[in-house]
Amino acid sequence: MSKMHFGTFHLFSKAPWMSDRDVLHHELEQTSWLDDMGFEEAWLAEHNARVYGIVGSLQVAAAAVASRTKKVRIGAAVTRVPLHHPLHTAEDLAAIDVMSDGRLDWGIGKGYDPLEFETYGVPFSERDARWEEAIHIIFTLWKEGHIKHEGKFWTIPEVELLPKPVQKPMPPVFMMVTQSDASVEFAGKNGLPVILGQGPDWDDAKRKIALYRATARTAGRPEAETEALMARTAQLKMIHIADSSQQARDEFEKGLMWYFQTSSNRGMFGFNVEPQPYDYYLNHRSVMLGTAQEVLDQIQEYKEYTGIPGIVCWFNCGGQPHDRVRRTMDAFSSKVMPKL
Repeated sequence: MSKMHFGTFHLFSKAPWMSDRDVLHHELEQTSWLDDMGFEEAWLAEHNARVYGIVGSLQVAAAAVASRTKKVRIGAAVTRVPLHHPLHTAEDLAAIDVMSDGRLDWGIGKGYDPLEFETYGVPFSERDARWEEAIHIIFTLWKEGHIKHEGKFWTIPEVELLPKPVQKPMPPVFMMVTQSDASVEFAGKNGLPVILGQGPDWDDAKRKIALYRATARTAGRPEAETEALMARTAQLKMIHIADSSQQARDEFEKGLMWYFQTSSNRGMFGFNVEPQPYDYYLNHRSVMLGTAQEVLDQIQEYKEYTGIPGIVCWFNCGGQPHDRVRRTMDAFSSKVMPKL
């Protein structure tokens, strides 16, 4: 089995038993361990108006992670592109690329929660059109270093991008996929690696990878390029390790159930919209629980079945206790990752 790659995911969820300080300080401290543990990437989320994610601008978190790390790459998962002025987004992310000495990976998405659009005064119906225009502006700024733009949503006089990103021609871009096949097809057509959310089950993940390859082939993209991009593909998985399978199940339940009972977007992740019993989510196999050996076995089976070479590990789902997150990360990095 070819070598796998591993990152972490940080949603910054504020469970009822946590303070704002707990959320921000604990998640950021967890990213500070990644270099020594051998993880390759920290993927950071942004949300607003929802307690399941209290960081409204992932650039703020990314700058903090850049100051706490030296090697781990810093991923945006995702920037809600339609909600932000594209010049501001391009400037902020370029600055983070400079601060981190070229460690930025940019995950692009449209946003899925109508409430988040409402709170920013952006009509949800304009989501797709704003996304397309903003992506054009940001890519132009990064590649050419300047822009003059008159569009439907934004008018920008001739302006130079300052600072400019370190990575050339621009930071790597990833397509984040929750459920949409259209996003997979966009990525395959445009030569972008994909990060799958926890929603697609193993069968759907395998199907999406086949769709990605087929779309790239139809678009005339070289097979070698497609396989190189596939090597960077990963999927988000919730992971918890304990001394026994039952202990892992018992410990993880409170946070996981709070998250899915609180989250209004279960349908986006392929789950029944109504809250379900704990076993419903475990049976979906987006959660990998147990001893280190049991988690290792699950990942090996997953890799062999889907062909996906990367896992984005969500250790702190639903406000897990800080010491348990550390225990799981220690076990995963010392007993699971070296064997994969």
